[in-house]
Amino acid sequence: MRGERKMQPFENTPNQIEIQRSSSDQSNTHEAPILLNQLFPDAQRDLDALFPDPSIKKLLKELVHRKKKNDRFLKRLATGRITSEEGDESV
Repeated sequence: MRGERKMQPFENTPNQIEIQRSSSDQSNTHEAPILLNQLFPDAQRDLDALFPDPSIKKLLKELVHRKKKNDRFLKRLATGRITSEEGDESV
């Protein structure tokens, strides 16, 4: 078994990963709080109480933003302001 190398263990330990997460979270602490009830005004329930976790709120906010962006792209595609080949590259 000449020339074989042993696999090295993964470099990041759980503590290192947590430190990386907390440092990225600290950079976002100065942002305004995400109010799900404003993002989804037609909701029948209190979404802020239903999803209290900030990471879920951020995910839902990004989802709304991505949907609006996709809708604008599809509208431009339908009106002929962009060709389908150009659209494939930007997605």
